[in-house]
Amino acid sequence: MKSINTNRIYSLHKPKKKISISKLLIKISIAFLCAFLVFIFLFPIVWMVSNSFKTDEQVYAQMNSIFTFLPPSWNISEWFVSYIKLFDTFEYFGRSILNSIVYCTVTIVMVLIINSLAGYALARFKFPGNKAMTTIILLLMIIPVETSIVPTYLILYYLGLLTEPVSVIGYLLPGFASLFYTYMFRQYFLGMPIEIEEAARIDGCSRVGVFFRMIVPLSKPIFATVAIFTFMGQWNEYIFAQFMFPNPAFQPLQVFLQLVNTASPKDIGVVMASLTFSTIPIALVYIFAQKYIVEGVSFTGLK
Repeated sequence: MKSINTNRIYSLHKPKKKISISKLLIKISIAFLCAFLVFIFLFPIVWMVSNSFKTDEQVYAQMNSIFTFLPPSWNISEWFVSYIKLFDTFEYFGRSILNSIVYCTVTIVMVLIINSLAGYALARFKFPGNKAMTTIILLLMIIPVETSIVPTYLILYYLGLLTEPVSVIGYLLPGFASLFYTYMFRQYFLGMPIEIEEAARIDGCSRVGVFFRMIVPLSKPIFATVAIFTFMGQWNEYIFAQFMFPNPAFQPLQVFLQLVNTASPKDIGVVMASLTFSTIPIALVYIFAQKYIVEGVSFTGLK
């Protein structure tokens, strides 16, 4: 005879706990609060995207009604009038998007290589001043990045990296090394068991081979996190790019938006279309990569 699982029978007939009225009200209140916060945060984005499909006249005509959040008509061919006008009026707008993509891609690759190697060295190599260097990194992280713009600009000036097209190198070079990302990599590598590396070294693998064959494949979360943070920082970079690129042909999207916003006469539909191009990539990153963003914040508190 088959044995009867009494625990399973008990669990099937176990009465469910009733939720009290107070707990139910609390849950409903939290749900309404979350919905209200979502509405507050999404309100300007929805308004921006909906008005990017309209002409300047339609934006002002529907400004004080609920139709401001709706498309101008059900004819989809009429939705992209402002987008077409944007590319026709500003010949370098498409190039500014391409510039931002190229700047972000190059910066992400170099940041991952340089800062991961620096973080690995601080985590694994024992040399005089290791702890002191880590302390200095933590102290320098307190200093705002904006205070280094003028000294960096002067250094690039004396190095001759301000003339076009060499100014692209001068613009990207200071962003390759980051104290914050180096510290993040160090904290993550400290949490990895050193026995894995020692076993690989015994099998004859070099230190460089250990890093690229063992450490990098096991560190995908931190690499993904740093890549996401780097993309968001580089995509939104404005101040230093404004100093470096007076020529619109080399400007990234965030700087070129200033030309769109200050154009005369100003077309609100065109402005909203340009802002949509600027906002959508960051919104998509937050939506699909929020797990890595949360993990990245927690990495800095390890050990």
